[in-house]
Amino acid sequence: MGKSEEKRARIVVRGTVQGVGFRYYIMQKAQEMRLKGYTQNLPNGEVEAVVEGDKLFIEDLYRAMQRGPTKAKVTDHAIDWADAKNQFRTFSIKR
Repeated sequence: MGKSEEKRARIVVRGTVQGVGFRYYIMQKAQEMRLKGYTQNLPNGEVEAVVEGDKLFIEDLYRAMQRGPTKAKVTDHAIDWADAKNQFRTFSIKR
């Protein structure tokens, strides 16, 4: 296996993504993958996640977020990569 690369990513999903358990879904997946950061609802109806950790796990999380929980309907998604800043200790939901 190749050496893992620590990265940071901002992921945004759009669609029916608020009020359907999306942030809890993201938190559960992120914690399973030992990713750190946060997720929050945005005022425009989108859900954002800022995550740091192994690039391969972030890519897995991104794929999971494109599907979302059962009641979600993701119509658009985007990911922006950056260098990890080691800014987070855990993964949390911002209110």
